[in-house]
Amino acid sequence: MAGAPDAAEDAWVKLCMRNEQTQNKEICLINHEGLEPNTGMVLIAAAVRKVEGEEKQQLLVRVPTAYALVMPAGVELKIDEEQPIKLQYAICFPTSCQVQLELTKELMDSMRKGKQMVVAAMNIQQKTMGFPVPLTGFGKAYDGAPVDSAKYEESRRQLMEMFRKRQADLAAKAAEAEKNKQAEGAAPQAAG
Repeated sequence: MAGAPDAAEDAWVKLCMRNEQTQNKEICLINHEGLEPNTGMVLIAAAVRKVEGEEKQQLLVRVPTAYALVMPAGVELKIDEEQPIKLQYAICFPTSCQVQLELTKELMDSMRKGKQMVVAAMNIQQKTMGFPVPLTGFGKAYDGAPVDSAKYEESRRQLMEMFRKRQADLAAKAAEAEKNKQAEGAAPQAAG
C-alpha cells in the first residue's frame, strides 16, 4: 500500500477520482508532500495534475505561508543541476501559496530522471528558503495504478494522529522541564 510514505522511493503517490464534480472525467494527482517531522505541517507539496481526455498536464507546487513569503519574488524550481525555472505565485490560500506550470515533455523527462527538485522561495527577511522534493519514485507513481483512496486516507489519519501524539509528548516534556526549573528556583532557604 502506498499510504502516507516514509521512504524516498515511496514519496510520491497517485490519487485518482471520478465523480459528478469532475463531469465524470478521471482526475489524477501524482502527489508528494514534505512534512515537518515534529508537527506534520506540510512544508512543500508538489503534484502533477492529469485530467482524462486533456493532453496538457500541470505541475502544481505549494509552499507554506507560515514563513511570510515575499509574493513578488515568486519561486524558482530547480531539478538537480539544471537551469532554474522562475515562476510567479498563481494563487494563495490561508496556509500556502501555489505556483503552476504546464508540464512539458522536457520537464517530465527531467522529473523522471532527476534525483531532487528544490523549490526556492524568499521570506520577508530577504532570505532564500529551499524546499527539497525528492524525485525518486516519481516515474513509478506516475506510471502505476492509483492507490486505494480509502486506504490512503486511513494511513494519512494514522500519520496525523502520530503527529498529534508527538506534539502532546513534547508539550508534556516542556511543561515538566518548566515545573522542575521553577521548583529549583524556589528551593527553601537555609535558616540562619
